[in-house]
Amino acid sequence: MATGFVQKALEHAPNAEGGANAVSSNLFYLPCTNFEMDPKPSMLERNDELRGGFYRSPHSGAAKYEPEGSMDCRIYPATFGSVLHDVFGTCVTTAGDGSAVTDPDSVAVPIGAHRHVFTFKTGEVPQTSRYIYSPPSGGFYQASGVGIDEITCKPDGEGAWAFTAKLLGLVAEAISDPSLTPGYETAKPWVEGELALTWLANSAVTKEFDWKVTNGLAVERQFTTSSRYPDSIVYDANLPIFGGSIPKRAFDADDWAALVAGTTFAAKLKFVHSENATGSYKHQLWIEMPACQLVSGKQDPIKNQRRNEASYDWEARWDTATSKWVTVTLVNATAAYASYGG
Repeated sequence: MATGFVQKALEHAPNAEGGANAVSSNLFYLPCTNFEMDPKPSMLERNDELRGGFYRSPHSGAAKYEPEGSMDCRIYPATFGSVLHDVFGTCVTTAGDGSAVTDPDSVAVPIGAHRHVFTFKTGEVPQTSRYIYSPPSGGFYQASGVGIDEITCKPDGEGAWAFTAKLLGLVAEAISDPSLTPGYETAKPWVEGELALTWLANSAVTKEFDWKVTNGLAVERQFTTSSRYPDSIVYDANLPIFGGSIPKRAFDADDWAALVAGTTFAAKLKFVHSENATGSYKHQLWIEMPACQLVSGKQDPIKNQRRNEASYDWEARWDTATSKWVTVTLVNATAAYASYGG
């Protein structure tokens, strides 16, 4: 009996309680450092009813559930693609052929590697996943219709890149032992020094960097099924936000001028892994933003010290010249993230 695991599989459409939408046969075991999915039951209290006395009546059990949770995990070349699929909603996968299929650096993707391109999904229904999870001490649980409301990616303080994700779901409940055999990718996580950042020209030296996506999900009861769980998960009305923070080792006039002038600039994150996807071709991750902007900034108080630092928040914005917003490209050895059969 295997315990102490988190299994993730993409759903063809969000599964509410009793839902029968297809679940991908591509299974990914996430080596999470933290995973939580709280069913959040609300008890039906009736203490406001006049019932022949002065007392607090027993509640009537759970009247509704609103599952939410979180997960923390280091960023690995294969499993992170499944997470990105949820975050962006759209993924186009192309097998490398050694010639015509190229990466963002115009290098041919070899046979045995696969290019996954993620972009923001339109429409109101997000990509969701099913999670089956178990603590090492035992017990088995399943959450369905789970979307990633927000994700933040930054170094974990121990040298690796990691993410923290906020989750919203439709169902979270105990299940019997599913008799699974967990399997994990053998690659190491990306480490802090494997990021090369292309940024604003003449910007001050970067001290720290992180990036995040805010999707703005909501769960609703659209009364399509009889259930105490919500039956629908949707994008809220607001547009998603792709951005982050970039503290600087010094206050620089070029950074400040770009902020107050609303200057846009091409920015790129490129992660090159120490291990190969196939042959001599490395696992790689590109995040391209043709019209990045600083959206807020603050100069640190001036003191009698060697330098005066500053920090900025940034976002990817729409580029009218290229008709692009943000494009994420992951090249690894994973052939597919979703297979739903016939």
